[in-house]
Amino acid sequence: MSRRILTIALAIVVAMIGVVIVLIYVKGADQRAIAGQQAVTVLVATQQVPAGTTAGTALSEGLISAEREPAHSVPSDALASITPALRGLVFSSTLPSGQLLLRPILVTAVQAATGLPIPSGKVAVAIQMCVQKAVAGYIQAGSQIAIFNTFYKAPAGSVTASCAGDTFSKGATSIHTRLVLNDVQVLAVGQAGAGGSQATATGAFSQSSSTASQTTVMVTVAVDQQDAERLIELAEAYLPYMALETSASDTAPDVVFKP
Repeated sequence: MSRRILTIALAIVVAMIGVVIVLIYVKGADQRAIAGQQAVTVLVATQQVPAGTTAGTALSEGLISAEREPAHSVPSDALASITPALRGLVFSSTLPSGQLLLRPILVTAVQAATGLPIPSGKVAVAIQMCVQKAVAGYIQAGSQIAIFNTFYKAPAGSVTASCAGDTFSKGATSIHTRLVLNDVQVLAVGQAGAGGSQATATGAFSQSSSTASQTTVMVTVAVDQQDAERLIELAEAYLPYMALETSASDTAPDVVFKP
């Protein structure tokens, strides 16, 4: 008899726990549904906003205005207001009437004109790199990289470079690799295609044109004038190699390289 009573009691307890769990879930679901239905403020184009218009002008001329929209229908990058930091940015493309204003469409005037976010005081330089020398394709726009170079002393024709590998012969000596540039900002990375003709340089260094089966990438970086000169010379006459950096990489150039 006591065993039967205990079984019934346990069943009642389990049932009550189940009811509590269901009630908690339903309450949470209701709260999520209510949150999704809450209205949030967003900026919407009241008429077509031409590319190149500053955000401040679009706001002052009534080209965009604030509206209330259901939270569940608003993208996470939709803007609710034009802050002072955004007023000077321009529309990178035309915003049709009735469209939400999303943060990515606002860029600097330089970026709108060039297609690249080139920092003040710097220039954009692109160099073609073999994939394995560009961190196997892991470099992307926004990456910070370090650029190494292999230096050597050699008579004419002693060093040949290709995506298949570099060869040192005919008396090449003093071969050593050093870090030349660090904290270099990557602006863009694009596929350069397979192979392609490569000019043969005079002096000790030459580039093999037999790279038809090797994939290369174009890495575009932002550098000042002096570093641009270094980078271009490295790309034309030396053996550059790239490495990804983080804020904890603790790198520093260990060679003075003057073009």
